[in-house]
Order: sequence, then C-alpha cells, then structure tokens
Amino acid sequence: MIHDTRGSKRKSTRMNSAFAAALCLSSLLIVGSQSAQSDSGKQIVSVRISHDPIRRAEDLKDLSQFDILGVSLQQGIAEVGLLPRDMNKLKALGFQIEFSPLNAQLNREALEPYLTPSEVLDKLSSLSQTYPAITSLKTIGFTRRKRPIQAIIISSEPNDTNRPTILFNAMHHAREVMTTEVVMHAAEVLLRGFGNDQEITHWLETARIIVVPQVNPDGNQLVHEGQTMWRKNAWESDGRTYGVDINRNYPTLWGACNGSSTGKFADNYRGPGAASEPETNAMMSLVQAEKPVANISYHSFSEMILYPYGCRSEKNPSLELFKSIGADIKANLEDDSGRKNTYELGTPPELLYEADGTDADWQFREAGVVSFAMEINSRMQGFQPSHQRWRDITVKRQESAWKTLIRRTLEQGVRGRFVNQQATEISYRIVQMRSNSLEDFTGEDKTVKPFRPRSSAGLLFNTLLPGDYAINISLGNSPAKTVNFSVKKGEVTDLGDISL
Repeated sequence: MIHDTRGSKRKSTRMNSAFAAALCLSSLLIVGSQSAQSDSGKQIVSVRISHDPIRRAEDLKDLSQFDILGVSLQQGIAEVGLLPRDMNKLKALGFQIEFSPLNAQLNREALEPYLTPSEVLDKLSSLSQTYPAITSLKTIGFTRRKRPIQAIIISSEPNDTNRPTILFNAMHHAREVMTTEVVMHAAEVLLRGFGNDQEITHWLETARIIVVPQVNPDGNQLVHEGQTMWRKNAWESDGRTYGVDINRNYPTLWGACNGSSTGKFADNYRGPGAASEPETNAMMSLVQAEKPVANISYHSFSEMILYPYGCRSEKNPSLELFKSIGADIKANLEDDSGRKNTYELGTPPELLYEADGTDADWQFREAGVVSFAMEINSRMQGFQPSHQRWRDITVKRQESAWKTLIRRTLEQGVRGRFVNQQATEISYRIVQMRSNSLEDFTGEDKTVKPFRPRSSAGLLFNTLLPGDYAINISLGNSPAKTVNFSVKKGEVTDLGDISL
C-alpha cells in the first residue's frame, strides 16, 4: 500500500468507526465458529469499502492480501474469506466489518444438488447421445488427478471448422458452482431449440458453439468433498495440495501487475510458472485449435461484465467494440433483484482490482477473441446459492447474456475465405479509417497478435463495429495484399474468396 496523508486520514477514520463493530464481530466469530466454518477453516466477513472509485481502489488493494470473494459496488461492501489468524490483520487495517450472512453456505449440504465432476461428464455424454447429429464431444485435456476436461461442440455440422465459433466456459474457480449450471443450461437450450426455434436454428446452421462446463474439475471435487471455499486446482508440492489459481496462470501478463500472488497458500497463487497447469494448457489448446471469434468465461459473484485488460497499464485497442457488446449484454440482463441494466461494465482494475494472467486477456491478445468474464449472482447469493431457489432463476436470466453475445458476434462484421495459399502462412490485421487516418483494430502496437485464418481452409470472420476498414494481409513476414471494405449496422460484409 502507498501511504500518503489522504490515505492515513482515511485509515484513521475507518479505524475509529469500526472499533466497536470489530469487537462485536470477534465475539460472533468465536460463538459461531462451529457452525460457520468450512473445512478450510474460513469464515466470511462483510467489509465496508468506499463508493469513491479512487478510495475504493485503495480499499480493495488493502484487502487483496485476503480472499476477496465478491463485491457490491452499489452497496459499498466486499465479502472477504478469512482464516482465524487473519482477523487481527484485517482489524488493524481499520475496516468496518460485519459477520456475513454467506457463512450459512459453508456446508456440504448446500452443494448436494449442484453438478459434481462425474455428473458433468455423465450429462455431457447423455446430451451427445440424445443429439448425435448436432454435437461432438471432445476431451480437451486432463487434470493433475487425471480427470478429463470436456467440451461439447454444438452445430448442425459440428465438425465443419469453416464456420465461426463461439466459446462459453465455466468454473475456472472451483467454488463457483452456479457457473457450470449456466453453461450446461445454455447447451441444453441450444440443443432443444434446433429445429424448433428459428433464431437458434439459424445460429447452429451458420456457426458452432463450444461449451466447456468445468475447466477445474479437480478443484470442484475438493469443494464437493467439504472444502467449500476451495478456489484453485489440485497442484501439489512436497506432498501437500496447495493449488494454483488457473485464472492467474495464463501467459499473457502473467505476474505483471501484482494481480496475483507468489505465495503457495494464497487463493490467487499464480503457479510456479506461466501456463504451468494442465487446465490452462487444455483451454489454450482448445482456443488455438478452434479459433473462436468470441467468448464468455463465467465466474461468480458480483454482477459484473468484465473485459480486457486486467492490468491498469494495458491499452485495449478494441475498447469501443467491447463497450458496445458489453452494453448490449448489460441492457438485456436481469440482476438477482429482477432489475435490468444494473450489472457493472468495465475492466477489472476499473471495477475491482488488477488481475494478471487471466484467460480473457490471453484469448484476446494471443488469438483476437472478443472475450468477456461474467461475474454472476449478487453478494447475497454468493458462490453457492440455494439450488432450489436460485438455480432455475439464474440460468434463465443468464440466457440473455450468452444469446446477446451470439447475436452480436454473428450479425455484424466481415467474412471471407483466403484461397491459393496454406492457411498457416497467412496472417492479417484489420484497420479502421477514422478522420482520414487508420487505427488498428487488432493493435498496431503489437498488444494483439495478427489474426490467423479461423480454419485450415482459410476462413476469415471478425465481428466489427460499423465503419470503413482495410485488411492488411501477409504471407509469412511479407505484405501480400490489402482489401478495403465497409461494414454497415446489422450486416456481415462477405468478401467471398480472397486470392493471394
């Protein structure tokens, strides 16, 4: 923490207002410890944070040494998981703290109805058997404990890679059990809708949807076995399971901005090296092979729509596209109170804190994927809401988010096909004409790598905002051709075959 006069005054005020509450909280924790602790020994406290964005950032930076579970910006509260030894550290920072109602979730019984890793595999197998003509089941990798990580590909021609692909994945973090329910529901809605719903039928006849319900089945198994607050995977060292935060393990910006930890015990431990974990590599291999146009990675909780980058110093060259799509998702999405247009939209540093080594950042920078992270459910529901009360409500409300992403991805942009050359030799950049100058959509400053064709047959497909563009195409390291085109609102410009 950077200490200055303003920060010291804030801290002093915060300590004075919190002293009595902290004493009461200590008594509550002692009295309630038997019923409120998970097997990990953690308890949850509600911590008051500032509504002012600058001071909020300072508060969250102070809290980042603990396990920040989720945040409500509207209420000015962060839910924090604490080990008993951390209570004095938190009180010393002077926050106003209260015993959280989320402690009631810290038991295995609340998890019983949620899908376990083996149930996910069974359900994916069942869907594939029920809809064999429009599904393809793919094992994308194996965990450290040899559990398969599976994806289901949904399309009228699931093996036709000459179609644009959209990806939905869930459960990078083991305790975020509702996220698996959301993407499994998405798969079921798409499968049931083919041939029965005109829009879904159109999507599946023109594109492929890939769903990965559990990126982290090892960690989720630990959650179902009683470690209800477990976040990481099952990485071991010296015979002890420490776990790595998979969503801090991707190579892009790995360890770049203090958005993760080097400590093995930390909940955001980034691992011994970038892409050290098999789960990370499974997702990277999937993205590199399938080259999706867009993605949502589902997380919980905080009711937020996040986009790259997780480090404050990084510039997103496609910021306006992310804002436009994110605003549409926000406008159509209901929160847990049934209100629309209330989800927070922005980057992790703007809304929460810096986060490095995330999948959304890696997908965008390395593969040009328009990738979002969705933080579903409010702080009152937490990671493991009542399945009976909240499961169906949540998955139904989230339909608008993933449907909006599919709609926006497929309705406006550019498509074509590179011919006469091996796709592996081709790369391209898309630049937009603005005020008589060209601004690189994919990042002329090299923050985003050049696009590659999205299939071995040379598929070109990119979602764009309306405007005038040029594609600068290269073969190997040599410029080969420039193609000019325009994109109109609600239309995909088809360039046909592009001969090189």
